[in-house]
Amino acid sequence: MKEFKNISKPYQHAIFWSLTIFGIKILSYMPHFIEWVYARRIYPVIAIVNRWFASFFPFSIGDLVYFWGFSYLIYQVLQLIIQIRHPQQQFLRISSFLLKTVWLFYLSWGLNYFREPLEKSLQLSTEKYTTKELLEVTENLIDRVNVLQLYLAGNDTLAVEIPYSLDNILLKTPEGYRQIEKYIGVKYPVPCIKPSLFSKQISYMSVSGYLNPFTGEAQVNKFYPKVFLPDIASHEVAHQLGFAPENEANFLGYLAAIHHPDLYFNYSGNIDALYYFLVELRRYDPKIYRTYLKKLHKGVLKNFKQAQIFHRKYRFPIDFSSTYDSYLKINNQKSGIRSYNEMVRLVIAYELQQSKIY
Repeated sequence: MKEFKNISKPYQHAIFWSLTIFGIKILSYMPHFIEWVYARRIYPVIAIVNRWFASFFPFSIGDLVYFWGFSYLIYQVLQLIIQIRHPQQQFLRISSFLLKTVWLFYLSWGLNYFREPLEKSLQLSTEKYTTKELLEVTENLIDRVNVLQLYLAGNDTLAVEIPYSLDNILLKTPEGYRQIEKYIGVKYPVPCIKPSLFSKQISYMSVSGYLNPFTGEAQVNKFYPKVFLPDIASHEVAHQLGFAPENEANFLGYLAAIHHPDLYFNYSGNIDALYYFLVELRRYDPKIYRTYLKKLHKGVLKNFKQAQIFHRKYRFPIDFSSTYDSYLKINNQKSGIRSYNEMVRLVIAYELQQSKIY
């Protein structure tokens, strides 16, 4: 220990960073350990404590933590540029801050990226789906969406408008997870879902919602078209429950929304899933994609149009998707951003499983 203290601080930092990166890499090869020790025993306690504390505040304390963290980091970087005399000391201060942030991220939530795949615990057969299966499930989704749209809007040419406030949508969201808790084997105690304080800013980054890993709060973009918010909130709850991969959060958000007793949630879950299926269909065969698109009610297309208008309105010259793509790939999601669309595989597997059961 004395020998280590005698090593200069730059070398100490290099050692700590090397051990951190090496340790994370080793843990990524231990999904069984992460699943049964961290994800099922340690993380649930951390999550409940974080959500319990955060629930005392009507606003997002996680967003304030983000604001403080980014402000501190920018200040230290500026100091590094200004202080010509002691750059090494300033650099070590920044390195120490980032190292602590990385450790806190993985201990408080990030290790969930390395747990066993969801399909294993749900016993879903996720082999490569056939074209027939893709088409059948897409048709089923179109039928469900059309039926719900007509019932909720009263006319097949009108977009569905959710009559609830954002606060009511967030209050209703946990009910969907109560409906599927036996199936997924996880309960959702102490809900904590809030609108983001930075909704305007994240709109320009095409972000509809996110989980704050340090405080356990699920954040929703309040400017996003309301019809999609029930599914978005359900997606973020999946992250709160420890399901880090985006395809798994998409799938569980879909399940929670379509099993929700509220029909507006059903519509939100189905139309969001349909979007991913149509994207997959367009990649597979643009001609079939156009044929299926014509089967949708005009009101459904208008709801899709709302999302397009939103993204057009908040278009930003800088593309942040490549940064997030790299982040996902670093954290065990080889497909990066395309992993969102991999929920198609899980939905098809689920539909096949349910058809065999019933």
